[in-house]
Amino acid sequence: MPGLSLLLAVVALGLISIFLRRLRHNLPPGPKPAPLLGNLHQHPKSLQWLHLYHWSKKYGPVMHLSMGGQPLVILSTHQAAHDLLSKRSVRYSDRPRMVMAGELVTKGMHMLLRPYDEWYRLHQRMEAPHLNLRSASAYRPLQDMESRQLLFDVLHEYSEVGAKGVDFHHHFERAMASFIYCVNYGYRLKTGYEQELMDGKRVQAEFARTGQVGAYLVDSFPSLNYLPKALAPWKKEAEELRNSPSILGILADANLDTSTVALDWFIVAWITSGSRWVAKAQSLLDEVVGRDRLPTFEDRPKLAYIDAIASETLRWRPVVVGGVPHFTMTEDTYMGYHIPANSIVLANGFAITRDESVFGGDVDNFIPERWLADENGHNMNMNKEPAMARMLWAFDVEAGVDEKTGQRHKVDDMDCTEGFVKLPKLFRAEMRPRGQRVRDVILRSGTTHDIDHAEVLSRTSRERR
Repeated sequence: MPGLSLLLAVVALGLISIFLRRLRHNLPPGPKPAPLLGNLHQHPKSLQWLHLYHWSKKYGPVMHLSMGGQPLVILSTHQAAHDLLSKRSVRYSDRPRMVMAGELVTKGMHMLLRPYDEWYRLHQRMEAPHLNLRSASAYRPLQDMESRQLLFDVLHEYSEVGAKGVDFHHHFERAMASFIYCVNYGYRLKTGYEQELMDGKRVQAEFARTGQVGAYLVDSFPSLNYLPKALAPWKKEAEELRNSPSILGILADANLDTSTVALDWFIVAWITSGSRWVAKAQSLLDEVVGRDRLPTFEDRPKLAYIDAIASETLRWRPVVVGGVPHFTMTEDTYMGYHIPANSIVLANGFAITRDESVFGGDVDNFIPERWLADENGHNMNMNKEPAMARMLWAFDVEAGVDEKTGQRHKVDDMDCTEGFVKLPKLFRAEMRPRGQRVRDVILRSGTTHDIDHAEVLSRTSRERR
């Protein structure tokens, strides 16, 4: 196959040229690369964010890796990420070429992977009116409705399974998905097992897997995509994903994973470290709200500590833990280091949220107080969902009991799935109502599936104008 031999020779010459150019520049520090391969053989295939975090302790806040000649710059502190991705955003707002996820699977239609061009900016302008503070406030009736249903569903399952524990992930997912589907498509999800949601979850999981930097060799060597299907198995995989009936639906479900996963990690924190902060949060809720009604948005000015818990959840276990890859088409200099043109730039969220210059010490532990500006409890961040406040108000939570052993599940706060989004490994949690009065309030609130959500949507639309 002379054509293939020629292609491989061209690729090899290109890699040698890139490798030699690397030696002529003062690149950021990083693991020693091998000829041609660079750091491909060292780049971890699992828990990348954790390995990169440990590397940053050795090599510093800005690291350089060579992915077969493709420069990859890792940012590991808040300052470095802010200086480059915010202050120099015009230069760093592009996206790298992701052959598998961006071209073959989604055909350039996914906003997260689109190049920073006129079409991208047009979509930004179209989305802006729906994503501002006024629009978010207008959706509060829908959030209230779904969080009420969440409490009702959790209480109902607990009444059936008891100490075995409820499937809290499923209840969170239904509530978050129903809110998103109601806003985007005009209908709610009653069970969380609807076919459209099942299809969307499957495709979204595949996108999370295929969208990781370094997951596919063709992303590091795009010229390999010229190979015929017989020699390029990723093409068949991409075609199967692309032909899924819900591939376009994933574009509207961006917040499904982030909201659900944040609530999942909230439960993990509750079980593994709640002895340090749950009693304080519940005491505050009892003082402000009492036990005869649900917490509401109007209570938030007096619940800064609950907002701090939400902020700490997102810091302690960032959802998109490895960051979204950026791309710079022009060379740059930072901290005396040369950043080559056509570099992939990745802000490691796990490392950044452990930046002690920003978050103080003891960064591996869950400490809501780090978000309080002063002793009076004025908060520096705000939570978008009422779900956390209502869960704290309503339930006491422990790991569920294993029916085979009779022991509670051992919950490891670092046990998580692989992929673009970091999800805790699934388990059940016992969620006991905090007394009969709380149970009565939830039952009195009842199911919300008989509410005319079309009228709620119409009212929301009017308020956004």
